[in-house]
Amino acid sequence: MIKKIKIYLVSCIVLIILAVFGYFYLTKNNYSYPAEYKMNLTHISDIAETAKSGKAAGGNCYLATTAMLLKHFDPAIEFWKVFVYQGNAVSFSYYWSNGGTKANLADGSTDILLTAASNLGYKPHVRMNKFVNGGMGTWRDKIKELGGDFSYYYFFQPMDEYKSVIASGMPLGTSGSPCHDDFNVIEGYSEKELFAIIPDPSDVKRTDPKINCPIGLGLTHTVFWFTPDGNKISGKDLMLKMKSTVNESLEVMERYIKNLKEGADVIEFSQKIYLGREFASMYFQEQGYSELAAGYKKSTGLLLPLANIYPPDINKHKDEIISQMEKVLENEKSLIKYWEAVN
Repeated sequence: MIKKIKIYLVSCIVLIILAVFGYFYLTKNNYSYPAEYKMNLTHISDIAETAKSGKAAGGNCYLATTAMLLKHFDPAIEFWKVFVYQGNAVSFSYYWSNGGTKANLADGSTDILLTAASNLGYKPHVRMNKFVNGGMGTWRDKIKELGGDFSYYYFFQPMDEYKSVIASGMPLGTSGSPCHDDFNVIEGYSEKELFAIIPDPSDVKRTDPKINCPIGLGLTHTVFWFTPDGNKISGKDLMLKMKSTVNESLEVMERYIKNLKEGADVIEFSQKIYLGREFASMYFQEQGYSELAAGYKKSTGLLLPLANIYPPDINKHKDEIISQMEKVLENEKSLIKYWEAVN
């Protein structure tokens, strides 16, 4: 009898949990999106923005979200400049994972959105769950380095603070929310709802980037926002920052090629290497460094075929990767003399 009662109680609890989750799932897209909760933010799509340079590249939703937040303060800020202002667009790095290599820009994690915002003249504010940081544990050190505002919370997220930020007219960025599991912007709320903008609406099989959802458990992911601090890095200092990565980039590239020739596998070759050089070339042209602009445009062309190779077949293209990277290395070594003139 007692066993039957236990089974009955467990069944009831399971049914209640399923009912709650079912309610949130089924009502997610049925909420209204009242005009009074919209901040009229400019929607930025990482896919659309990178397509402008000739190659649509996903995986930059964190930078698209950052660009949306910054455009709230300065509509002239462009996605590609947010990318360049991380200061390492001409870098190269790789690391070992599961017995193979992953190639990327140096500091290729989402930490670069914090650096980009800071270099553009904005102070980052970050709130993070002490127990669940989604692999973003390095953000605390990055914020300290940048002079930003960071704090952990433990059991109760600071929803009142989040709401006060939104109420003051500033949007929030999140690494995920009840509205969308990936990076998105929260631009408003009501007693029961959140109002979000997502970089790529096709992720949720929609065309409208503005979505809404029940508040549910609140903003349990990492939350960040920016406030202007007037400390935008100068064009000269940004060039010097990139210059400081060049020699190490070439050395790492040389080791990477050597390791591939000695039998290392390729499991990922990031499109960000291609995008970094494409956007850096645009920036150098704008700043009047025509030789560097032309040089990194050439690297862009050499890297483009590699940006079209995806796992799991990428290791079949190892010889092509070696060949193209040798050409990139030779090309970028020839640019050292132009970097030496940057001071």
